[in-house]
Amino acid sequence: MALITACVALGSLSGTRTLSDSASGVGEAAHAQARLASSGLADPATENVLVRSSSAPHTAAVVATLSRRARGESTVLTVRTPLGTPGLSRAGGRSALVVVTLRGNPDDADSQVAPLERLVSTVARQSPGVSIQESGGASIDRAMNQIVDNGLHRAELIALPITLVILVLAFGAVVAAFVPLLLGLTSVAAALGALGLVSHIAPNGSSTAPVVVLIGLAVGVDYSLFYIRRERAERRAGAGPEAALDATASTVGRAIVVAGMTVVIGLAGLLFTGFGVFTSMALGAIVVVVIAVIGSLTVLPAVLALLGVRVERGRLWGRRRDQRPDRPRRTRRTMWSRFAGLVTGHPRSALALALLVLVGLALPVLGTRTADPGDHDASAKTPVLVAERAIERAFPGSSDTGQLVVSGRGLGTATARAQLAALGRDGRKITGGRGVVSVRVSRTGKTAVVSIPVPSGDLTVAKRNVQALRSRLEPATARLIPGAHAQLTGDDAENVDFTQRLSTVTPLVIAFVLALAFILLVGTFRSPLLAVSVMGLNLLSVGAAFGVLVAVFQHTWAQGLLGFTSDGAVVNWLPLFAFVVLFGLSMDYTVLVLERAAEARRAGAGARAAAAEALGATGSTVTSAAIVMVAVFAVFATLPLLEFKQMGIGLAAAIALDATVVRAVALPALLTLLGDRGLRGAPAGARRSERSRSNADWDHLADVAMLEAIHE
Repeated sequence: MALITACVALGSLSGTRTLSDSASGVGEAAHAQARLASSGLADPATENVLVRSSSAPHTAAVVATLSRRARGESTVLTVRTPLGTPGLSRAGGRSALVVVTLRGNPDDADSQVAPLERLVSTVARQSPGVSIQESGGASIDRAMNQIVDNGLHRAELIALPITLVILVLAFGAVVAAFVPLLLGLTSVAAALGALGLVSHIAPNGSSTAPVVVLIGLAVGVDYSLFYIRRERAERRAGAGPEAALDATASTVGRAIVVAGMTVVIGLAGLLFTGFGVFTSMALGAIVVVVIAVIGSLTVLPAVLALLGVRVERGRLWGRRRDQRPDRPRRTRRTMWSRFAGLVTGHPRSALALALLVLVGLALPVLGTRTADPGDHDASAKTPVLVAERAIERAFPGSSDTGQLVVSGRGLGTATARAQLAALGRDGRKITGGRGVVSVRVSRTGKTAVVSIPVPSGDLTVAKRNVQALRSRLEPATARLIPGAHAQLTGDDAENVDFTQRLSTVTPLVIAFVLALAFILLVGTFRSPLLAVSVMGLNLLSVGAAFGVLVAVFQHTWAQGLLGFTSDGAVVNWLPLFAFVVLFGLSMDYTVLVLERAAEARRAGAGARAAAAEALGATGSTVTSAAIVMVAVFAVFATLPLLEFKQMGIGLAAAIALDATVVRAVALPALLTLLGDRGLRGAPAGARRSERSRSNADWDHLADVAMLEAIHE
């Protein structure tokens, strides 16, 4: 409680730095944005208001009223109308565009746009027969923030009751079910409080808090569920409270540390991408995982020690006499022990079947397309997006611009301004835009920005426009203005640079994560071959989850089911982010099974018996944990934004596959086939001989292994 209080208090006192648009980019576009910011030329927030009617005079009258009243708003800097700016009127004057520039920091424009939105709504109500629609970066940001906030609130209201119900069913007792939820919620609370401190290392992005909630709740509940199930099993096997906690801490506690370190290693890969948004998400998620691990090793055993047998209170069904904590449980073959005997009895067939399923699901990855979701991120019926599409149809290029940032000397002279304006008009011809070309110069005359209208399009069109503008305008600038240097920025340029940087850093991040994970696994289990094999299974599991993601979101068959509009692509940042998160999270179950198998090997069991024992002993625990995690992730698939839907489906699919195909089939079969090349057993004199047994004895051997596990 002191740690949580300190995190929240220090985070509040330190304040929170947010990630600005200029700091979130990479490449040439980011350098150009930084140049604009340092010279005081950062584009102010601009809102477009489309006015349409069946009569040109009627449209003109409404435009005049709207413009006059907008100029009276304290948050409005300038207003451009068709009267003073050619190109803002079409269809014989029946359609007109009013361009409103807002005051203040563009990164805080969502708070500046509210008065203008109210004014537009008022004028629209007072002007029957006239269509008035508003859109712009500020209004879109404001609408998206509201959608995310409402969606996260709804997700929290849904996820917590679902998690509690699953935990109650898993434990069969209300008090025991509340303990994992307590650890998960307190870990998230502490991490969210600490984000203020973390933001002074890396400013917080808009996705940081949702990621912290998602991962914190998942790992906090998972780790505590592992711990409590093992502690209860030890007590029911006859161990006293202290002995049960000691046994649990030395086994599951060690597995939690290794699993948590694996998650941290995966997330640490994001720190080397150079993306501000990834750095923010990675640091926030690392903090919540570390807090969850610390809580699992300290708070959890303390709570269990305080509760004692009271952890069984609130049982949903009566306790049989042989299940009392002070009496060992009767040994019986469970579904998981029977299944373990089947898998380890036919390891080659089981492994081949698992690999066939994973490879088959991963095949759609070969056709993966990535793109920024753009207008497809939210529902097509969102009012601000409906307005943006209408404005783009009426005035192509008015809703988006490319900025050619020019550095040099004497850029404020009349000659230089004319040359820059000519460059802007050439750029407009290249893009096919119909908006207004503008030129702004800094007070020192050393920096200028030329705004070029860019029509909306998919990633292919955006990439073509960006390449054409850079290849033709940047060299032309140097020829026309000696000593000048030009760089292109804007939404399309930022997306193209982002995608190119991703393609460069993704292999490096994957190599970094795999290398550290290999070192950790070898250091824990002392077998390079086992480490390589386990990592291969993990990569196949992640690939299969990506295949599911591609099959769902690059096509249209699931649109009505999940409430999205497919743009034929996966969100560009998701594959790398999902890889580092999934690689760590999916290792949780693998490490738990490996630790249990290693216990059995140290106790003298052979490879096949140890694999059967590990699966039989952890089967119900891992299944319960996976159901919780899948349920939490699936709730995020109900959020309105496409990127959260894809993240929820991708993570849920990966955990489901890892808990079933990998953990229940592939991993036990692999351990059986590896034999002593995998997990090492006890010294030869203490080890049971497997080779002296016939194949018909393996089922009996699994039962013996279960007996030893229960009485261990």
